[in-house]
Order: sequence, then structure tokens, then C-alpha cells
Amino acid sequence: MIYVRRTSRIRAGHVGIVYRNIPGHDPRDKFDVRLYKSAGPQADLLRAGTPCWQVPLLHQVEEYPMVRVPPGTIGVVNALIGEPCPPGQRCRSVPCDSFQDARAFLEGGGQSGRQLDSLTAGIYGIHPHVFEVLTVDNIGPGKYGITADDLRELSVPVGRTGVVITLAGEPPGEADGAVGRRVPGHESFQLASVFLANGGQRGAQEQTLSPGSVYQINPWFARVELIPSREVLLEWTSKKKPPSNFDASLDQIVINIEGHRIQFDMAQVIRIPAEAAPRLVGRFGEQELDVYGSSSATDGTPVRRFVERVLSRTVEGYFQTTAADHTVLDFFDQLEQVRLSLEDKVRQALADLGIEAVHTTLSHFKSEDYDLDDLRKKIAFARDRRRILESERENAVIENEILAGRADAEAYAATAVEVRRLEEQLRLLGSDQVARERFLRQLTRMKVPGVVGGDASQLLHFMPLSQALELISKAKEESTHKRQLEPPETP
Repeated sequence: MIYVRRTSRIRAGHVGIVYRNIPGHDPRDKFDVRLYKSAGPQADLLRAGTPCWQVPLLHQVEEYPMVRVPPGTIGVVNALIGEPCPPGQRCRSVPCDSFQDARAFLEGGGQSGRQLDSLTAGIYGIHPHVFEVLTVDNIGPGKYGITADDLRELSVPVGRTGVVITLAGEPPGEADGAVGRRVPGHESFQLASVFLANGGQRGAQEQTLSPGSVYQINPWFARVELIPSREVLLEWTSKKKPPSNFDASLDQIVINIEGHRIQFDMAQVIRIPAEAAPRLVGRFGEQELDVYGSSSATDGTPVRRFVERVLSRTVEGYFQTTAADHTVLDFFDQLEQVRLSLEDKVRQALADLGIEAVHTTLSHFKSEDYDLDDLRKKIAFARDRRRILESERENAVIENEILAGRADAEAYAATAVEVRRLEEQLRLLGSDQVARERFLRQLTRMKVPGVVGGDASQLLHFMPLSQALELISKAKEESTHKRQLEPPETP
């Protein structure tokens, strides 16, 4: 038999695979792709420009296009052959020149299945019988639990915190909300094999992705939750909301007080600091830990779970207690106290998670009982009337104090005049010894101290002012009359 040998070269942008047709099998070849030249497709590729000789019936060469990963995306790799991967574990990383060296992968113990290492933008010569590469160009509507969106670069916008949930590694602990410790070298979770080699743990990670940056993360290794770090408004209202809203499950509040069904809206503003976001995801993102995730933004499930399980139940429990402890009149009359008490209750419930309760509002009150609205008007009228009366009473008190002050001032002025008159009369009386003696005899008939020392004006402390003035006037009259009766002194 004469064999015809045909010479050719591998075209640019392609790789060549040699198929050996020679009978025989090397026992060391345990995979369908041959490492030791058994019959079948060979592991070693022919690169573009490499000359090849094809001998009919002995071997032939087939060309396959190289794999292209478009800019702004990643490619993920599924190994079609290799060592079996233990159940519940991820395939270990094997150095193989970004999956371009099939021999190195198979000889190094590479495992079949979804690989943790991914491909960045570029063109790769990859053996199609060893590896299946998924890119945005060939994934179609989705495959292996991921879609084209999962293969695009992730950008964390301003006002968000990127919390990473890794799907490989040892669990961080059994504590509720436990998060994985920080490990170095993985370039923000873009090098999965480095993360695991350095002891990275499974689940929500303490290290977060900063806003304003772009990341390429393998969706088979980790998923990312974008948690709002700005203020978030949550509303309890009857209005329809999109299912993606954090408050999608919150409905208008309805309470029953003394048989009256009262409906009203509530709004709560919260803020989730960046340092609190990992614990929030660790506690309320548990259902996604055992499934393949996404390298792009998810739908905020942990935040919605937090709203439903913590915030909603806190508000519901508060109003159940409030309805039992208040009458209808008290509820509306003390509405501001009710709001402040609720705000404090919410603040305490959120503090354990490190989440801030900024402000609480209550509005748009309605009732199924039409007379309740009239009652509320009466309560408001009575409250306003009470405020007016209290204001009038305070004004009356102030006016009385002013009038009393004026009366005291006038009485003080009159007293001051009388005191000055008394002091003047005492001064005049003091020059007449006989009048002073008669004045003192008059004093003995009154209940005054037996001994008076110092200035006689101190007598004002022991008798009424009018009586003191009367005594002084009588004493002066007697003194004048006596002087008129006494003969004049001879020189």
C-alpha cells in the first residue's frame, strides 16, 4: 500500500488537533484525549503557522478556531475530562497556561467540571476536546446556571457596597451572620485559586468591593451583592411596588383600637454603612450560598429578607402593643409620642446589625368608621382650644404679676414718704428734752421694748407707722404749750 503525505500549515486564528488512526493503546492513556500517542485525538495542539503532514489512514489534522473572549468580559471553563472532582467541592486549580496546555492540565491532576480560574479578554488556543469555554458570544440564553450577564465585568456604582459571597472554602463559623476573614493576594476575589490557597473561607466576606472600580469575578467561584450604602426609603403603603423594591412586601398598616380599624402609611429611612453590609448578607443571604452565583449585581434578596424578618416584624409587634395600650382618643392625641416611641423601637432593633434608623414618619390616616374622622376633628379642636386657654391663663398670670408689682411699688413709695416725715419729726423732737420725756411716757403705755438703744427711728420696727406719727405730733403740741406757760428766763 502506498501512503500519500500531504503538507499544510495551520491557519492564523486556529489550532490543529492530530488524530492518530494507528491501532494500539498505551495503558497510561486513561482519557479520551491521548497523552502517550495511543489512537485517538492527541493532547498536544498544533499552533497557527505550524507545518503538518497528514498521512491518510495513519493520522489526520483538523483545525479549530481559537477562543475569543471579548473586552469587558470573562470566559469560564468547563473541563470535559480529568480526574473526578469530590462531591461538594470545587475543582482545584492546575497551572496550564490559561488552559492552553491540555497535557499540563491532565498530567497535573486537573479535575473535570467547572473551573475556578477564568479567562480575561483575549484570544486563546484551547483544546476543544479537553475544555469547553463559555463566553458572551456562545453561551446563548444560559448554561450551567449562568447567563451572558454573569460573564460581564462588574462595576460597583457610587452609593453601593459590593459584598462578595464565595462558593468555595471552609465555612467561617456557626455564628449568625459570621463572615469570612480577610486573606491577601487574590486581587479583590479575581484570583480564586490564590484566595483558596491562602485560606479563604466560604460565604459572605468581610472584605468588600469599593465603588467606582471594575472587577472580573468567576461566577462559579463567587457572587456579588450590591448593598446600598446611601439612605434608603422604605414605605408601608397600599401603592403597588415593583417586585425588585426592598419594600415590596410592605403593605399599609392596619390596627384595631377599641373596635375601630385604622389605616395609615408609614415611612422609614435607613442607612446601611459599608462595614455593616457583610454581616447583613451573611445573616440574610444564606439561601444563595449553595448555588452558583453571578459576578454581576444580584437582586438585593438579603436586604429584602432583612426588611421582612426584622424591620416589618418590629413595626408589626409595636403597633399590636400600642393598639392594646391606647384608646382611640389617646392614640390620636398622643400621635407624636407614638411616632417617637416607634422610632426608638426601630433604632434599637437595627442597632444589633449596625444599621442606622434615620427617621420615622406616620401619615394618611383613614378609618372604616366615618364618625372617627369627626372624632379626630373634635380632638383637634379640643386640643387647640386647650392650648388657647393655657395661653390665656399664662397671660392672665403675667398681667396679675405686673399689677401686683405696680401696687407694691406705689405702696413702697407712699411708705417712703411717711418714713421721711417721721424721721424729720424725730429730728425736731430730739432738740427738746421735755418733749422727748413726754414722748417716752406715751410710749410706756404701748407694747414696745423696755429699752431702746441707738437712734429713736428704730421704733418704726415695733409700732405701726401711723401710730408713731400720732405720738410725735402730740408730743410736739404738749412741748409747745408748756413753753408758752413757763416764764421767760431772766438774764
